[in-house]
Amino acid sequence: MTSINLTASLLIIGSSLISVLCDVPAPIIKSLKVNCDIKYKYATTLVSSRILNPANVSQEVHFRVTLPEEAFITRFVLVIKGEPYEAYIKEKDEAKKDYDAAVSAGQSAGHIFQTSSRFSKDFTVSVNVAAEEKADFNVTYEELLTRKNGTYKTEINIEPHQIVPDLSIVVNIEDILQITNVRVPKFKMSNEIDQSDGENTNAKKEEISPNKFRVEWNPSKKEQKELKPEGLNGQMIVEYDVDASNKTQQIMIDEDGYFIHMLRNDLLPVLRKHVVFVLDVSGSMYGHKMEQMKQAMDKILSDLSEKDCFSIVLFSDTTTAWKENGADMELLNYYYGYPDEERKSFSAGEENVVTANKENIKNAINFTKSLGTYGGTNINGGLRVGIDIAKIGQQKFKNDVHPVEPMIIFLTDGEPNTEESDPDKIIDNVGKRNTEKVTIFSLSFGFDADLNFLKKLSLANNGFSRRIYEGSDAALQLNNFYKEVASPVLSDVKFEYLPEKVENTTAETKNLFSGSEILVLGKVKPNSTVSGVLSAMTAEGRRMLQMPIDYLFLPPIEHKPNQTKIGYLEKMWAYKTIKSLLDQNTVSENDTLKEKAKELALKYKFVTPLTSLVVVKPNVTSVVDDNKEDNKYQYPIYVF
Repeated sequence: MTSINLTASLLIIGSSLISVLCDVPAPIIKSLKVNCDIKYKYATTLVSSRILNPANVSQEVHFRVTLPEEAFITRFVLVIKGEPYEAYIKEKDEAKKDYDAAVSAGQSAGHIFQTSSRFSKDFTVSVNVAAEEKADFNVTYEELLTRKNGTYKTEINIEPHQIVPDLSIVVNIEDILQITNVRVPKFKMSNEIDQSDGENTNAKKEEISPNKFRVEWNPSKKEQKELKPEGLNGQMIVEYDVDASNKTQQIMIDEDGYFIHMLRNDLLPVLRKHVVFVLDVSGSMYGHKMEQMKQAMDKILSDLSEKDCFSIVLFSDTTTAWKENGADMELLNYYYGYPDEERKSFSAGEENVVTANKENIKNAINFTKSLGTYGGTNINGGLRVGIDIAKIGQQKFKNDVHPVEPMIIFLTDGEPNTEESDPDKIIDNVGKRNTEKVTIFSLSFGFDADLNFLKKLSLANNGFSRRIYEGSDAALQLNNFYKEVASPVLSDVKFEYLPEKVENTTAETKNLFSGSEILVLGKVKPNSTVSGVLSAMTAEGRRMLQMPIDYLFLPPIEHKPNQTKIGYLEKMWAYKTIKSLLDQNTVSENDTLKEKAKELALKYKFVTPLTSLVVVKPNVTSVVDDNKEDNKYQYPIYVF
């Protein structure tokens, strides 16, 4: 099973069918329906598809749903000849044993698997459909949406590759706060970022109440053909926000004591920052990637505030850094043919911390435009110099009245092959050197970079990693990433709840950026309240922030008599806790963390890297004995 990478966007894809028999009619998608219910930022999405095999022979069809990177599958139901077969969640190794046993017994067994695509992963299932029969596929997955740049965004990929008679997409949004700025851009025909502001005028938007909104799109066969004659292949996007102008903090609590503590404030003054750009100029960056990095740096540097400072570190086989009068680029050439004792080395100084005034920005842009490419990929050296310069900046500004927030933005397109090639040793070296825990954001350019290494590196240093996909929009991807982190309003945020009143709280984010939010989930003990201390570094120094004393109580949930009662906040808590445990295990493998994550995943029925999905179909075998009932054998036909 492919590991699930723990983005925030909501991505779905319709049924994609491939006939394995060339001389028979291909399977037909009779209906494709997507229902996405977003409650308090938690999205539950059901993708349903009915498929007809029009041939007079049975044939295998493939059903595919593209999931967000952050999503967990929670339910899968296959319906054949009117009989539903619901999947169950098992520990991964046990599920694999069931699957292998079915194969060994010669039973009809298929494999549910995942592959990755842009900002997403594909869930694929194959089934043999009898002649002129239908099969229904129903997949449910869940995800906690993330606010970025002042927007929650749901991206729904529709890719049936044929005209579908019954196609519908419904997005229901509900929040405790007033829903604002609901927008449905034009149907997007490619993965690349589209800056068009056009609206999808055929999508219906309905404000049910200030706190409830419904978006529905039912493209007719004619509309589908106009968009793409051979069938839709693109994305429906829904964007929205909520009005928290009078509620910068809020606590919601349910009848079982589970709570969510939300912190956001887009009106706070932005912290001064020292941005250290650590940029890969190795030979593999030659050509289009280098040109796109230059375009992005032009825009990013231009957007710096004059109160900010910045540094530019370059690495190939060796390293150098820019200062107001340029950089010693000859250092990047000193590797091949020079013994270690003769090779020049770079030593960082205060002159590499540059004020972001107009003249320096102009010179820095001209400098980056002139960059070329050199030899290997010395990631260890680049990060070492980046951390040293960040430390120099911290020392320089330590007595300033207004705090300066340091951050490292590290971009590479390859794997380390100079000075130190072992990713784990590099992470260990960074941890020992980064004693002040400067945030490191890692960007992997293209598919050659080691994404798992960069994810681990950033998680261990309070940041996150992103992949920049090669394409005409790569510079725009870089710019959009930078916008997410360009405006820190709070840093070193600390939620300290009283342990005698609150338990099982999820890990919180260190920084709050304008346009984002911090969510902490937990559970209050019986007859207690959410009590504690909240502090953070602001533009005016460290401050204590008053926790809310007025709570919003959620109504009791409805559930069937024999159904386990799990509220929205409990499910959100479980989701966030599992993600946090998996992230911690990524940084440092720990059997206790893995076991806790697995237990929660099994309890709350999440498919994770530690659990699998199994579908069992009854196989009826007649036994030649009138005095005995037919024997029925259960065997798994799908494993995820």
